Amino acid sequence: MNCPNCGTYNPDDRTVCWRCDQELPKPQPEKKKNPQKTAQIWLYIIVALFFIFTTLQTCGVKLPWSQQQGPQQSAPSGYAVPQAPLAEPSAGLGQG
Repeated sequence: MNCPNCGTYNPDDRTVCWRCDQELPKPQPEKKKNPQKTAQIWLYIIVALFFIFTTLQTCGVKLPWSQQQGPQQSAPSGYAVPQAPLAEPSAGLGQG
């Protein structure tokens, strides 16, 4: 630690500067961050966002990235959706 009065280096175990005899400030212990707590906070944020987006989609809100391109054809389950228009049933029959 450097003395705040004269700037001379003093070991951490000293309480008085060896050069100017001024009292040295007591060293403050460093606060350590808990990496588990930080990871836990991020996990809560991700779970909350997932819950919010799932709720919005369930309620029918269209999110910008979930828009599908082109028209959608829907049919009740068990029924086939025709992809091309069908020909008239009377066309070409019974002629002749």
